[in-house]
Amino acid sequence: MKRGRFPVKKGLVALRSGFSLLALCTLAQGFQQESASADSEREKDVYAIYSLMLTNPQTSHGSDDNERYLIRMFTAPTSPQEPCVRPPAEREAEMCTDYERRKTTPRQLKPAFSISKPYVLLSADEAETFIQSRMPKPGQAPIERFKGVTDLFTLSDVYFNKRGTLALTGISTLCGFNCGLFQWKVFERLSSGKWEERSTSTSIANKWRGTVPQALPIRAGGIRFPLRFQCPFCSKPIVFG
Repeated sequence: MKRGRFPVKKGLVALRSGFSLLALCTLAQGFQQESASADSEREKDVYAIYSLMLTNPQTSHGSDDNERYLIRMFTAPTSPQEPCVRPPAEREAEMCTDYERRKTTPRQLKPAFSISKPYVLLSADEAETFIQSRMPKPGQAPIERFKGVTDLFTLSDVYFNKRGTLALTGISTLCGFNCGLFQWKVFERLSSGKWEERSTSTSIANKWRGTVPQALPIRAGGIRFPLRFQCPFCSKPIVFG
């Protein structure tokens, strides 16, 4: 009699194992869907922030007058390498930890910006061709595809605190070998779900300084520095601030 029960017990064990495996698979699938949804929302936040930065962006020669935007296809940290911004102190550490963890991994940008001007994503070779075109050799004809464009834009990746309510990112513009503007920015998510710029630090490079000076923290829409020079490459005034 006892021997006859063994197959039944084995069947029950197998059935329980099957149910357990099914439950684990269902749970794992739920986690994957949850993770994919979170990644999708984070991606939307990234491009919402990029779109804000590319709406009337500042350049080293003042207000933006590019007919279209040339943007590097891959992200890169802006200058200086250590961001000089002033986010709310209690959340700064988490955001900076994300930056330190991912700063050497570039993001490949997608044509997902929501901005009024047309734009083109440039490969590394195309970006280098633009920079070289800013120092044309005698007799060299202008490159048709770069007409009406003064600046090359480079974006950094976007780095978040754990709750995803605070974001650090950077943007730089180059109009020549020693002519450019470099900015780190902090954005905060409002209760409405929209992002708003909280603080900015700006560095400027030009022929007279030779190197990029230390970044100066400024409030968005705040301090203006009355330092003006002429860009030796595009012949336009450079406004510090």
